[in-house]
Amino acid sequence: MAATNGANGANGANGHHANGNGTSITPVPATSLLASFVATASPSQLTPALRLKVKEVLLDYIGVTVGAHQHAKSTAPIYEAILALQGGPVPNAPSACTVLGMGAPHFLPQYAGLMNATLGHSMDFDDTYAPGTLHAGVTAISASLAQAELLGENASTDLFILAVAVSYEITCRLGRELGYEAYSRGMHNTSTAGVFGAVAAIAVLRGLSKETIEMAWGLAGSKAAGSMQYLDNGSWNKRLHPGFAVHDAFMCINLAVAGVIGASRIIEGKMGFLHAYSPNPDKDLHRLTAGLGTEWEFLRSSLKPFSACRMTHAFIEIAGDMQSARSKAGRVKPDDIKEVRLTMSPSNFLLVGDPTPNKIHPTNAIDAQFSAYYQVANALIYGADTGMEAYQKLDDAEIAAVSEKISVSTDSSITAFGARLHISWADGSNEKKDQPFPLGEEQHPYTKDRVEAKFRSLAAPVYGDEKSKWIVDMVDRLEDLTVAELLQELQ
Repeated sequence: MAATNGANGANGANGHHANGNGTSITPVPATSLLASFVATASPSQLTPALRLKVKEVLLDYIGVTVGAHQHAKSTAPIYEAILALQGGPVPNAPSACTVLGMGAPHFLPQYAGLMNATLGHSMDFDDTYAPGTLHAGVTAISASLAQAELLGENASTDLFILAVAVSYEITCRLGRELGYEAYSRGMHNTSTAGVFGAVAAIAVLRGLSKETIEMAWGLAGSKAAGSMQYLDNGSWNKRLHPGFAVHDAFMCINLAVAGVIGASRIIEGKMGFLHAYSPNPDKDLHRLTAGLGTEWEFLRSSLKPFSACRMTHAFIEIAGDMQSARSKAGRVKPDDIKEVRLTMSPSNFLLVGDPTPNKIHPTNAIDAQFSAYYQVANALIYGADTGMEAYQKLDDAEIAAVSEKISVSTDSSITAFGARLHISWADGSNEKKDQPFPLGEEQHPYTKDRVEAKFRSLAAPVYGDEKSKWIVDMVDRLEDLTVAELLQELQ
């Protein structure tokens, strides 16, 4: 909303409080308020709901991070490059940190954070916050793990849980104000907002002051990055985006602690983050800062059942259900399908619906993950793949044939990740289904048993079945452990 009217007057989208004649009199000091929230955060704020949510996203994060060892071709070259950049392994250094599934600690913290965040995003299987169209966990948890490991026994598990929660909250709230519109400017909210959340995680664990956090954010405003141009050729840039954000968060924190001056009012300033990174006309600094510490927006984050862009998930579920019902009379074949019409929100069209050659017939996993054509065709022919199995079929002639029969249109009445699918079968019958919320959202929840099943499917090839079960148990009783004990198992 560009402006809201209520008992306290009108709140402009620029975050100023307006009196009756429209004169702006009270600018909202958003950077200062957010920094105060981070600096004063206390484990006493951790409700049972917050603890449960952090455990849920932590377990999922571990699974999708180690899953990249098996399923992402980018893992080996990125690992080799980062290891060479730091001059080789540092296994005995006091500051050595763990990269999940890669043995004893041998990375400097900023590079451990870079590696874990990159791995966690490499399958596009990590949790999503719909109002901000971003993935907050890969930056929040990666930064928290590395900093907690540095602190050793000085970082309680409660403090770690708090750091994750606060980091998520900062990232999600900033992402909500950036909105879908940031994508039209070519910016990836996961990383641009994520660097601020990663700074917050480190700051909570180190007990930094409001002033230091503001300076670190002021520096982070010049490091926030993440170009959507990766869509042009399915590049690995996207996988690295949250890794860059965590790496840069450590740099900005250390600079600020040393006394380096960062830009003031980096969030709300005339040339600041929100203005520069998104043309969203509905930015509201009052909404951004309201209820800090009592109203936790990140609780709306959802886990992914499919390894694909979240914008395709409702379509995958619909098509998979139709395939399941239809295949009872025999396997669905391209000749059984006359036409498929997909309808999505205008905001989602650019990422997953634009009929470019690399979306209609993707030749790499990233293009396929961002193709409603490929995802629907695969689900109609083979059912809904829950993991990376879909990307072993990039040369499949039947998927290609069905993709040619798919058209995409937009409807502004469809919001967030909602979907509408209309299929005309060759026998003359028609099916149409609307799915306003994909599986995993609070309105269409992903149950605990499915969360754990997803984790085990990704973790077992790396850790083995028994150890994977043990990790589930450890996360469930996280408060009884130290972060060091958890990381020992995750090596």
